[in-house]
Amino acid sequence: MRRNATLAVVVASLAVTAGIGWRFDAAAQHGTNVAKRPEAPTKLMVDAGALHAAVPAPPSLAGTTAPRLPLDAHGRLAKTHAVRDFFDYFLTTQHEVPNEALDAMVRAGVAAQLEGSAAQAEALEVWQRYRAYRDALAHATVLQGGHDDSANANSSNLDAVRSAFDVRASIASRTLGAPWSEAFFGNEWRQTGYALARLRIMGDNALDDAQKVARLRALIETLPPDERATLDRQAKTQSTLTTIAALQQQDVPSDQLRSRASAALGADVAERVVQMRGEDDAWRARYAAYAAQRASVDAQGLAPAEREARLAQLRKQTFEDPSERLRAATLDAGPAD
Repeated sequence: MRRNATLAVVVASLAVTAGIGWRFDAAAQHGTNVAKRPEAPTKLMVDAGALHAAVPAPPSLAGTTAPRLPLDAHGRLAKTHAVRDFFDYFLTTQHEVPNEALDAMVRAGVAAQLEGSAAQAEALEVWQRYRAYRDALAHATVLQGGHDDSANANSSNLDAVRSAFDVRASIASRTLGAPWSEAFFGNEWRQTGYALARLRIMGDNALDDAQKVARLRALIETLPPDERATLDRQAKTQSTLTTIAALQQQDVPSDQLRSRASAALGADVAERVVQMRGEDDAWRARYAAYAAQRASVDAQGLAPAEREARLAQLRKQTFEDPSERLRAATLDAGPAD
């Protein structure tokens, strides 16, 4: 199950590189400035020589602004992932508007930021390259016989996933060129390649545990320093969470818990572990009191609708935090089938 779940994550990362990596309803989470929603529909201006024709933006873009196109120190378009973010902002509307309108919106968005500069022509050229990449990728998917066989989360065929990964990389290199291919997809593809290689090592029954550890360490060394640092932070975070979970399971007094947590994680984290234990104990006490009153309600033999109304009121009286009320209701329902 863990292997298949990890493979599904790898496949999902491939799907991201095929389409839009993120939605702009939550653009602020990705460093994009989101304007207040205007009362009138947003208008984008298209450069048409000396004239400017208004291009209405689709409803899904109302109240948002396109990401900034990055420039280097010489005023040229910087080769960074932010350029893809700009194009993907408009591509979120691809199912709302025809291709011609989508192209007009992108051109208008570029003109709004870069009109009259050398970077404007560069951005429009990269836009055509990006469209060529997406068209070629869609054509390759059709030739493979469907939406994308590699995106089947039930598949455990690493060779098929690797093949789909290589197809994407080849198409990107051919249509975008090496610098823009790296800027748009480099980090994602290195992460995907690392995940695929890691799965292959972990699934190699010809290796013993020590050999797997050695190969995994060697694999990590192939990553750029910043990505190795990211993996290291993730590993440390996971280790800390695992340690905290194990400590919380120990039925020991708070002072002993503090001492063990301090030895394992440091004094600051130890205080938080003890605080979490106290919060959990308080929750359990509140739920126990609630459960006793719930039993009294159950004993009254009320109709289902009236019973649920009484319990909802009881939860509201017992738990001030709405999330605790939801947690109590979930426990009342019992485990899912």
